[in-house]
Amino acid sequence: MAEHGYIKSLDGVRAFAIVLVMSLHTGIMHFGWVGVQLFFVLSGYLITGILWKEKNRVGPVGQKLKRFWVRRALRIFPLYFGYLFVLAVTYVVFHFPGSYGTYIPYLVTYTYNFTRGFPGWRIDPAFAHLWSLAIEEQFYLVFPLVLFLSSRRMLKVFMPVMIFAAPVIRLLLEGWLANRGYRGEQLATIVYWNTLSHVDAFFLGGLIPVFSLDKSIARPKRVLLGSLALAFVAGLWNYLYIPDRNFFLTDLGYSFGHTENYVFVWHYTVLNLLFASTILFLVSVRERTVFPRWRRLLESKWLVNIGRVSYGMYIYHWIVWYYLFEDLIKPRDAVVRALLFLPYLAIVYFVASLSYRYFEAWFIRLKDVFFPEGGGKGKAVAADAAVGVGIKTEVSGGRG
Repeated sequence: MAEHGYIKSLDGVRAFAIVLVMSLHTGIMHFGWVGVQLFFVLSGYLITGILWKEKNRVGPVGQKLKRFWVRRALRIFPLYFGYLFVLAVTYVVFHFPGSYGTYIPYLVTYTYNFTRGFPGWRIDPAFAHLWSLAIEEQFYLVFPLVLFLSSRRMLKVFMPVMIFAAPVIRLLLEGWLANRGYRGEQLATIVYWNTLSHVDAFFLGGLIPVFSLDKSIARPKRVLLGSLALAFVAGLWNYLYIPDRNFFLTDLGYSFGHTENYVFVWHYTVLNLLFASTILFLVSVRERTVFPRWRRLLESKWLVNIGRVSYGMYIYHWIVWYYLFEDLIKPRDAVVRALLFLPYLAIVYFVASLSYRYFEAWFIRLKDVFFPEGGGKGKAVAADAAVGVGIKTEVSGGRG
């Protein structure tokens, strides 16, 4: 399992996720929104693996919670709040971003995802993408309490039940919001930005370590191919039964911001299952020689390096595109957008790498000062100190 060692291909998966998100915000590929779903499932797998390992250790629950939360905070908070601080300075000096003063209380409390229904809400590329980090932080805050305070048997019932409950939660939430006058894309987005809408994403990833699926499932390749077939059929069904077929063709049948065909109810779960199956296949102890070319691609130097700094790339990517590239391109000039994507990707990677090496790594080293991995007092994790060296699983959880 991943908590027993570093799995290189998961950094490649993370690289694909961030490239997908960046393709969405550059206007190249609307389907890129699924990169967020991939991040959620991967976070569920990695974080649950860490917590499950801690649960099986002897020790007080309070100490385990403190260890997890401190190590997470040192990995996530410095860059996140550092970025917000820079925006605060530009807001005070230049009044940029213009709506920052309205949303800063929600950004600093990781509740920005609940603002989508506010009157006059509009997208601000400086911070609009941080909604997903709010959901992840809420998961990091609440799920450890659930896991440590529940028995193993109860947890093994609770997680599958919540996976099946998630589509029902989305349906009920949509009905409640519709009764209050929300419609169309705003309605679909409010549902999507709700934390409970992604319980199935985190828990489908989390089932792998909790049930030791990487060891117990004999043919994970079949699970992957089955989930891929299900995703294809479901996407085709969307394409055939929704009037705006051209839009769904470009999204491979999985459009974001729509309520037709009840896509907000079921198609997130279908995608989450596909991504969880992909992770299961990659971490399985049984089929590590299957699809070797695909594995080599995910473990290639550039993908691994991108994956290692994907947290910083996620933080910086949209503001870089919007204020350096967007004004240079005509709205419908897809060819120019595509040509600029590689230099844009290189710039964001360079900025994130500098941020990681000269800022984030200092805080990452503190993790082993306060709570050393393996019990060695003051032992710094050398793998976290610089880009280009293998990052341990706990460091790689979430977007980082």
